[in-house]
Amino acid sequence: MRKISYIIFTALVFASCSPLQKALKVDDTAYKNEVADQLYEKGKYKQAIRLYEQIEAKESWAPNFQSMYYKFSKSFYNARKWEAAKPMFQKFNLVYITSPNREETMYLEAMSAYQLSEVYSLDQHATYEGIKKFETFLAAYPESSYKEDANTKMRELNEKIERKAFESARLYNKIGDYTRDYNAAIVALDNFLLDYPGTVYKTDALFYKFDSAYKLALNSVYSKMEERLKNAISLHDDLISYAPDTKYKEEADQMLVRLKKELKQFSTK
Repeated sequence: MRKISYIIFTALVFASCSPLQKALKVDDTAYKNEVADQLYEKGKYKQAIRLYEQIEAKESWAPNFQSMYYKFSKSFYNARKWEAAKPMFQKFNLVYITSPNREETMYLEAMSAYQLSEVYSLDQHATYEGIKKFETFLAAYPESSYKEDANTKMRELNEKIERKAFESARLYNKIGDYTRDYNAAIVALDNFLLDYPGTVYKTDALFYKFDSAYKLALNSVYSKMEERLKNAISLHDDLISYAPDTKYKEEADQMLVRLKKELKQFSTK
């Protein structure tokens, strides 16, 4: 009697288990996949991932599990687990080259890197990776329905790289007040302008380059001052020529007055 009661109790407990708990405990891969797909369709991605992980451990990347790995990869993406989604999509795209979902998964591989991209002031490894992945995607599917969005996202990433490059160059100007190495700032800003000729930060870069030359001239030894004053004046001209109505105009013009005043001492030689 006691044995019968135990069996009935066990059966009731098992019956009360959720489909997920049942699927996690059984060894039937097909059943696990069925339940995982149901959870996936309901948007319960984190639960579906637990079952897909068990299937992966047992079946690996078998050809007949292409649909499972597609949903497995998308579950990570939809659950906002970008770190896990990116390598999953990358492997899917390498293994299932003929998949009808490959256009989407290549796009989502790039999007995973995009989502991992940090603000411009932090490490930009994922940003560079995202740009490369979007380029690869667009080369493979130039007429994709994702084309417009991919180009938009790629521009965002490139702008972030450009912003970081500008801020890094401008930093030399900021620390110049402590290091007195204004030449380094001029070189850094020059290199930035060469690397990004169409940059939205061109006016800013021209001003900080002028500002660095201004400070270099005023802090020069007498023997080098005249040449550096003239150079600074020419950089003021570059700035105003490029952006006549720049927000820096008033400040730059005041600096120009000081430069010309200092230059007068050399006109009597």
